[in-house]
This record gives sequence, C-alpha cells and structure tokens, in this order.
Amino acid sequence: MRPSPRGVLAAALLLLVFVLMLGSVALAPSGGTVAAWWPAAGVSAGAVLLARGRRRRWAMVAGVWVVCLLANLLGGRGVAPALGYSVANTAECAVVVVLMTRFGGPGRSLRTMADFSRLLLASLAGALVSGGLGGLTAALLSRGDLLLTWRAVGAAHLAALLVILPLFLSRSSPVARPVWELVVQWAALLVVSSVIFGLASGLPVAFVAIPVLVWGALRNSVRTTAVQLLALGVVVSLFTAHGTGPFAITAAGGRADPDEVSGLVQVFLAVCAFTVLPLAVTVQQARELLSRVTDSEELFRHGFADAMLGMFILRCEDDHPRAVELNDVAARLLGQGRRELLGGGDWLEHFLQPGREEVRAGLLSIIAGERRGWRGEVQLAGDASRWLELVLSPLRHDASDHMFTAQLVDATEQHAARQVLEAALLKERDLVRDLHRLNDSKSTFVSSVSHELRTPVTSVVGYTEMLMDGIGGEVNADQRDMLTRIRRNGQRLMVLIEDLLTASRLESGTSRLELSDLDLRACAREALEGLEPLLLDRDLAVELVLDPEPLMVLADAAQLERLLVNLLSNAVKFTPDGGSVTLTAGRAGRLATLAVADTGMGVPEDEQDQLFSRFFRSSTAQRRAIPGTGIGLSIVRAIASQHGGSVSAVSKEGVGSTFTLSLPLQGAVTPIPPALLPLAADLGHRTQPTTPPRHLDEGEL
Repeated sequence: MRPSPRGVLAAALLLLVFVLMLGSVALAPSGGTVAAWWPAAGVSAGAVLLARGRRRRWAMVAGVWVVCLLANLLGGRGVAPALGYSVANTAECAVVVVLMTRFGGPGRSLRTMADFSRLLLASLAGALVSGGLGGLTAALLSRGDLLLTWRAVGAAHLAALLVILPLFLSRSSPVARPVWELVVQWAALLVVSSVIFGLASGLPVAFVAIPVLVWGALRNSVRTTAVQLLALGVVVSLFTAHGTGPFAITAAGGRADPDEVSGLVQVFLAVCAFTVLPLAVTVQQARELLSRVTDSEELFRHGFADAMLGMFILRCEDDHPRAVELNDVAARLLGQGRRELLGGGDWLEHFLQPGREEVRAGLLSIIAGERRGWRGEVQLAGDASRWLELVLSPLRHDASDHMFTAQLVDATEQHAARQVLEAALLKERDLVRDLHRLNDSKSTFVSSVSHELRTPVTSVVGYTEMLMDGIGGEVNADQRDMLTRIRRNGQRLMVLIEDLLTASRLESGTSRLELSDLDLRACAREALEGLEPLLLDRDLAVELVLDPEPLMVLADAAQLERLLVNLLSNAVKFTPDGGSVTLTAGRAGRLATLAVADTGMGVPEDEQDQLFSRFFRSSTAQRRAIPGTGIGLSIVRAIASQHGGSVSAVSKEGVGSTFTLSLPLQGAVTPIPPALLPLAADLGHRTQPTTPPRHLDEGEL
C-alpha cells in the first residue's frame, strides 16, 4: 500500500524537526546553556497545524514528543532530563495549536491584524510554557537556574515561532512586480546581513538589516516576507555560532557571556519579526483594498449605487455639508438608514472631534481653490472604536457649485496596525539609544581599568628588577630565570595597558600633541636603536636607508616614536629568522615618508582592508599562534591622522609587507590648528574586531 502524500509530508516534517534539534545543539555558543536559536519549535508547531482533523493533529503531537525525546537522548542528555525537555517542547506545540485553532478562526491564515495578534498571543504562551517546563527540568534534574533557563529557552522559542510559523500560515497571492526588483531586494538582504554578521561591526549596525526587510514587506507578499525572515535568522545564527557579527564580538570583547549572546540574537530576530510581519500584513490589506477600490472605480462608471466604497454626494451650504445622495455601503458604514442620512442636518455630526473640524476645513480649502482634494481619517460618532478613511473631491473640475463626493472606507484594522508599527519603531529607537550608551560605558570602563592596572603592574616590574639586581639577596640561576620571565611578561602587560590607554585617549579626543620640529631621519635612527632588545635572539637582517637631506616635520616626538615602534615591532614579530627588515626614510614630493618593509608572512588579500581596524588579527597570525591584541595598527593610523598624514600598507601572503607613513614636510602645508586636533584624533574607522583578541595562557608565560 502506497503511503499518502500527507503521510509523507508529516514524516518529512518530523525528520526535519529532529535534524534541526541536533543542529541547534551543535551550533550552540561555546560555554552557553542554550542554543542561539531553536527553529524546531516553529517547524513542529507548523507541522501540527498542517494536519487536518483532531485525531491527526494529536497523532502529530505524539510524533513531535517522540522526535524530541530521541533528539535529547542523542544530544547527550540523560533519560530523566530528556523526558522533561521533550514534554516541554510538546506542551509548547499543543498550546500554540490550541490557541491558533480554537479562538478566532481556522488558525492557518495570516491575512489580517487579528491573525497576527492571534499568532503573537500563541507564540508568547507557547514560549512561556516551554521556558517554564524547561526551567523546572533544569532546576530539578540538572541543578540549573530555573529563572535563567526559563528566560533563555522562552526567548529562543519565541523567536523561532515568530520567524518560522508564518511560513505555515500565510496564504497570500503572489504580488506582481519586476523580477529584477525581487532579485535586487533578495541580494541586498543577503549581502547586508552577511556583511553585518560576517565581518566586524558594532551592535547598532546590526539593525541595518531591518530597513531591507521593511523594503521587502512593502513590496512582497506575506509569504515572501516570512521566507526572508527565515533567511535572515539562518544567516544570523550561523555567523554568530561561527564567532562573527556584532553579538558574538560583544561576547568576545568580554561584555557578555554566551547565554546573553543567545538572548541578543533571539531578541533581534523577534524584533525583526514584530516589525515587518505587521507591516507586511497591513500592506497586503492595503493592496487588497486598493484592488477593490480600482474595481469600484470601474463599477462607479456603470452605476453609483453599485459602488464597492461608501459613497456620498454632498452639497456644502453655509459651511455645513449635507448629504444629497449615498449608496448602501455608505449607510452600512455609518450604521444608519438611508432616509435618516438624507434628511439629516450637518453631515459632519456623524464624526467625532477633532476630525470633524479638520474635514470642514478641508471642504472650505477646496471651495477656496487652495487644494484639489482632501484625505484623512475620522472616528465614527456612534462607535469611537471605528475609524473611517475619508476622501473628499469636487464633483466637477472645480468646486464652484459646492458639490463634493465623499468616499468612505473602514480603516479600523489599518489604524491599529499602524499604531502597533509605531510602537515597535519607538521601542527599536530606545534600544538603539541604549546600545549607544552601552558603547560609551565600554570605552569608559576600558580607560578606567587600564589606569587602575598600570600602577600595580609597574610596581611588579620594578620590584622584579630590584630582586634581579640582588637588593633582596643573592638569587640563583633558576630564580633569575623565573624573575626574567616575570619581568618580560610584566613589560608586555605594560605595553598592552599603554596601547589601551592611547587608543582610549585618541578615540575620546583627549590626546594632546606637543609639536616640535623633528628630523624624520633622527626619529628613524632612535626607533631602530630601541628595537635592539627584540633582535638579541633573532636571526634577522636589519637595514636603515636614509635620505641625504634633512626631512623636517612638525610632530610630537613621543607619539611619533610610538608609531614607529609599533610598525618595527610588528615587522620583527611577523618575520621568521633568516628574513630581513628595512626602514627607509625619504621624500615623495611635498611629503616625508617612512617605510617599514619586511619579508614576513604577509596578510591575505581579502583581509587587507581590515588591517587598521581595532583588534583585527590576520588569519595567518592566528594560525601560527603569534601573540598580540590587534590594536597597534589602529593606533598607528590615528597618530598619523593627528599629524595631518596617512599610513598605507602593501602586503602579499608568504612574501612580506610594507607599511608607509607619509607626513607633510615642514612648510609644505599649514599645520593642523590645535583646536582641531581632538577632531583629527578620532580613530575614523570605529569598527569592532572581526576576531577576538588572543589571551596568553600560562604555557606562553
């Protein structure tokens, strides 16, 4: 006996739920207690909704329970926790289906705001149930925190339901639009989301994807909008699990743990769904309404009484319009009989203030020739919850006879949808403001901690040197070796702290330059002399090439020394023994140049545009486990900008790199006014790291 198509579909959906559960566990952030997303919740609820008949639906619920149990067992959970979590997932599915099917309709459509409200209520209830039961299971069987697990699981399931369940609900007809526009919109969504979550970006930049989704919601069907939400969810989850994107980078920077990253991902997806789904439904309703209006215009030509809109013909006398003619739709919208409407007084008495006077002012402005028509929304006097869209037009080309047509459309649902959208946008604005505040707090925190660390680390290095000098007594060879390690790593910490403080001062604009006339050749010699301790145990050929003529620049000696030390130490660090480092001081027209060339490992071509981003470390450096924080080159660019110069890089993987500093020669250009120095000190590229800074472990110490 051949299986039925519905049976095959049910089995395929259950298999998909099983695969998604295992995949979500595999993509869970390292160190977190929950997955960054749980799409199986939306698929399982949709699978049950697709089943026809009570028996088939409950059979599908039982199948969901079996699949959840197997997935939890294969995921490494014990029998008791697996039973608990499978019950939580199954209960969520049952609650969602009951709320979607028992209250307000068949539960498989997403055509009106009432449908969206039902979807939102069911998703919230299901997420609360799954989070509560999951939290109880974790607290009773795994010694987990009930509230934290409830919050994390509930948020993950809410995001999944809002993003995936609409795919099983929407039944909108295709929208006629150019194919190229659909292709461009899809490409924009995928490119923007991939760039934001695949590269370094700050948290506020994450919401750049929302305007692209809104574009799609305005132009696509509800189903296409739901598919694009799902695509965005997949991109965000995969890149976050891979450790890139604003949410993962927030955790890597030490400001959030993996569970908070998962929460941010889930809140972001929920905000996207809550923003674009009501908009897509509203636009779909408006599109259908526009289609009906277009049809009604055709019908109007054949008979006013058969129009699909509420239609009035009004005559304005002494600033008071009165109904001359109307159709049945108009009488039904106003909830009165035809005779009462024609025999009544001021037609505007049917509407509430302030809309009534706005309509009167619109009529008078049309009579005065100030406008050709008026459109607005009014509340019905007999039912304040009803909103009507009113369009006024002169019956003829002008309003000299004071005759008008008034078109009425019930706009109650559109008005409610607009209010929901406005509330969502206000909430999003507040969230972006909070993220900006968080970023400012981060900068303040880094500066404060760096200041607090500098004094104790300086003390450690100082006392270590005193012990090595024998002030505390004679030290043997083993003790001297240990003290040498302490001093070396303490000095590395000092360099890191100074870099952090410098970056903080440059970013905040508090860094001030002490400018003086300097010969760039002398700066190059001094920087190379300071490099000698790094070359003691290295087999590197170091060459200094100087222009025969003085290279006078107006610069801060300390800042310029820091810039050169960063470039030279990088060249030494990334060049293997047997290679060479060349420092060249010369001129290029009206510019003095300093070039640091090495024969080191180089940087891959596709990563070179990130070289001067804060905390960026190339893949070659990460593969070879070369220590570093990735902020040195961002400081180099900031210092060069402060001095009215620039820094550029040319690199080839496996061949080497050349970094060139260009500064205006003294007298070639007007120096930067001191008042503008803080503005010039801005780092410019305020991007977040694409890879987390690498921390030294005890073996490297």
